[in-house]
Formats: sequence, structure tokens, C-alpha cells
Amino acid sequence: MTAASDDRTDAGPRRFLGFRRVALVELVLFFAVALGLDLTVGDGLRFDGVQPHPFWIPVLLLAIQYGTGEGVLAALVASVALRLGNMPEQPISQDLYQYLFALSREPILWLVSAVLFGELRMRQIRERDGLRADLDLARAEAEAITRSYRQLKSVKENLETRVAGQLRTVFTLYQAAKSIDRLDEGEVMLGVADLIRTVMKPDKFSLFLLNNGLLESVTNEGWDDENDSYSRWFDHSHALFETVVGRQRLICVARDEDERIMAGEGVLAGPLVSSDTGEVVGMVKIESLGFTDLSVNTVENFRILCEWIGTALAKAKRYREVNEQRLFTDDELYSSTFIGRQAEFLARLGRRMGFETTSITIRPGGLSRLSAAQRAELASAIGRAVRDGLRDTDLACDFGQHGAVFGVVLTGTPLAGARLVAAKLEAAVREALPPALSAIPITFATERVEVRE
Repeated sequence: MTAASDDRTDAGPRRFLGFRRVALVELVLFFAVALGLDLTVGDGLRFDGVQPHPFWIPVLLLAIQYGTGEGVLAALVASVALRLGNMPEQPISQDLYQYLFALSREPILWLVSAVLFGELRMRQIRERDGLRADLDLARAEAEAITRSYRQLKSVKENLETRVAGQLRTVFTLYQAAKSIDRLDEGEVMLGVADLIRTVMKPDKFSLFLLNNGLLESVTNEGWDDENDSYSRWFDHSHALFETVVGRQRLICVARDEDERIMAGEGVLAGPLVSSDTGEVVGMVKIESLGFTDLSVNTVENFRILCEWIGTALAKAKRYREVNEQRLFTDDELYSSTFIGRQAEFLARLGRRMGFETTSITIRPGGLSRLSAAQRAELASAIGRAVRDGLRDTDLACDFGQHGAVFGVVLTGTPLAGARLVAAKLEAAVREALPPALSAIPITFATERVEVRE
């Protein structure tokens, strides 16, 4: 007999008339073999009188393996197979009750055993099904917890990425904003490009400055000289100039009127207006921007950006204009504007009077590796050494690069004498430098001041 490897309680193709099909197959095969052996080998009495009776085998196996239903079925089939057509005669020594007991003893034992062992098996099956149900529920709960954990983890990672991206964006924006907080116009314009890239992320953009009634392009990024035909200047006759400079209005191609004004020149254009004075100093124009990047927030950010840049450029412009009128710098050196005019005057005077005017250029190296505080300390040390080591007739100056290049104009000193003074200055500067900056390379170049014709 083949033992089933898995008991299933669900009604379906594995059951027939409420009984397991495999149990029915096993029952039929057993009795076919047993009755066949009885007819061919045995005496044809269905093993009557054999103890224990072979028909116990299917009763016990099916009851223990499948439960009460299959066990009772096996007991009934065994009883029919034993007594159907095989009723022994009643002996004279037996009364009716003894005879009936002899006939029904084994069938009754089979039924009792089938019910007893079958119920024990059914209790095991019920406990097993309960454990399976609990296991399925636990697995379902574990899967639900796992899915929830993965979703929560994904949400957490997305939030972390978003927060990290926002922090990087804020930090980058802060760094870019610091880059335009300068007093030199060139440095401001370099920082403007970084600021536009950080805030707007455009594919193509350009910066225009207002000069003598014209908007002139001073920098552009992403332009293809072969395929792009954007204008590099706009005068008062152009609608873009009139709208941006005259009306001080931002232009966005999302509006039909503005699209006609832009005339294919870009997507956004805004005036650079100083928030302090209301002065228009130029224009920022974005020629190409991602479709999904053009939104109401983008336009508002662009408006703020233009005002920010305009204020920075206007401040740098005013600083340049004021600085041109200064006689001394913050380090008590002559300003580059004054010293330029003075050196040319001395050169002309020397040509007429017969004396030479020479200059010494002091240029520190490796400034990009120094912090702002170190650069200020270096400039102060050089300025102090130059002032203390010069003659009364020598003029010390800042050559206009904010502590990057210094100079000395030597009146009535030939080139050979200027080299001697340069050697003396180099020793004084080296002595004045703090220990942390003593290894900074500094060049001292001498030349004759020529008269510009």
C-alpha cells in the first residue's frame, strides 16, 4: 500500500464522494489483491479464522493516515468483504447470541478501532490545520511587515535624498551667492555665471551690460556659434530693449505678448535692477531651459535672481567709480588710478629735465591657496615693508588688483639703481612676513616707465 505524503482537507479534485481519492485507490487495490490471493492460494473463506485478520491492515492504516471517514469506510468494506457470501453455519453448541457475536465481533472491532484511531488522527489534522492557518497568518503578517518596512525604507531614503539634495542646493546657492558679494566687477561677473547655473540650471544663458545706451553681451554659456544666431547687442529700437530697460519688466515666452517680443531670442529675459537705487545695469537672458523646469516658481526665482545680480553689479560699479577718485588705498598706498597719472607725469617731466623714472612690481604667487585672512595679512605685511623701506621721493602704490600686485615708482632712479632698491625691498618684505607665509613666492620686477604717446 502506498502512503500519502500530504493530507489535505480542502474539497477538490483529490476527493470523491467526500473521501480522499488516494484512500479509495489504496482500499480498492488492497482488497483486490487480498481477495485474489484468497481465491487462488487460500481456501476461499476470506481469511476467516486467521488471527490477526489481514483486513485489519486497511482499517488501521486508513484510519491512522486519513482519519475517521476513511477508517470507517475501510471497516465497512472489510466487513462486507468478509461476510458477503461467506456466512458460516451456526454450530449446535452456540445459541443465537453467541452466533451473532461470532459473526459481528471483528466488524465491530474494526468500526470501533476506525473511530478511535480516526478521531485521534482527526485531532492531529485539526491541530495541524490550525498550525498551518497560524503559520499562513504569520507569514502574511511577516510579508505585510516586510512590505511596509520596504516602503518605509524607500520613503525614508527618498526623504534623506531630498533633504540632502536640498542641503546641497542651499549650500551651493550660498556659495554661489557669496561669489557675487564682491566689489570688483570682474569677480562679480564670474560669480554671476555660477549663481545662474545653480538657481536656474539653464542649457544656454547670457549676461548683458548696459553701456552707452546699448545692451552688450559680456558673457554667454552654451551658445553654439555655428547653429545659434542670438544677438550680441540690443539698442533702443529693439522691443526687447524697450521692455527690459525702458519698462523694467521681466519677459517670459509663456505669455503670447512676450513670445512676440523675444522673437526667438530665448525663454526668459529680465532687467538687472539695483534694489538700492533702481538703476538698470544690464540684462540676464536665458536662451534654453528644460521644459519641466519652466514653472511659476522658476519665473519668480528668476525675478529675484535678476534683482540680486543687479544690486551686486551696481554696487561694484559704484565702488569702481569711487575707487577711481581715491588717492590712497586701505593700506595707505597710492591708488592705481592716481599712481598711473603721476607716473606718466613724472616720465614726461624726466624726459624734459633729463632724469629717468623707473618702477618695481611686487607680485606674490600662490594666492589661490591662501584664505582671505591670509591674503589680507600678506598684503598688510608687504605694504608695511614697502612704506618703511622707501625714500621720501619714492611712491608706493597698489596696482589695482586688491592686494595681488604692488608697485613702487622711483623718481630720478636709473634701472641699475632700481634693481638695488628691489633687492633692498625684497629683504625687507621677507623680514616682515609672518612665519606661516614665509615660503610664499614673491617676484620683484624692475622696468623703466615710458611715456605713452
